Amino acid sequence: MINFVYRNRVKIGLPTFLAGIGSLVGGVIVAHYAGFPKNEIVDYFNWIPRGWLPQTLGQFVAFSGSQLILIGLVLMAWTEKPLTWSKAAYFSFLSWVQLTLIFGVLPSEWLNLAQGPLEWTNQREFIKFPPMLFLGNEVSLSFGALKDIIQLGISQGALIAVFVIGYFIQDINNMKEKGKVKISDYGKKVVKTGSNG
Repeated sequence: MINFVYRNRVKIGLPTFLAGIGSLVGGVIVAHYAGFPKNEIVDYFNWIPRGWLPQTLGQFVAFSGSQLILIGLVLMAWTEKPLTWSKAAYFSFLSWVQLTLIFGVLPSEWLNLAQGPLEWTNQREFIKFPPMLFLGNEVSLSFGALKDIIQLGISQGALIAVFVIGYFIQDINNMKEKGKVKISDYGKKVVKTGSNG
């Protein structure tokens, strides 16, 4: 699989990059115009439905497009050659953009959605626990606390994903080599044997 992706990295990377640009532009347009009040008439995009759900879907499509752009840029720059300073700076910039998106933009937009249109505040009760679970005390969970729990899950999940993906990326060229079938000068498969022959 990795060998196939590496051999076709430009054929896969360029369409992925272009699809990402299209998704990003389309998602931003939908998210922007869906945020207008329902009775306000806007120019060419008045057909876009209004409300928090179309706006959130537009933001999701735009975020997905940003991920496709980054994947396409990485695929087109991936080579077997040792890293140069300029290529390392390029990959560092892409990593910085990705970390800014998942640790800055994504949680911020979740909090904007939860605090704004959904009105998940501390005054609204989400669930009231049975008093017998808490020694007869009345304990409840507000929508504000639930909003913060979900935001914490987004950030912690992203942090774990960054560590796991970073671990696998370090060894990606070696994994690519393992998948190759080596052919000797005589046309036979090269088979590695143990120390005793």
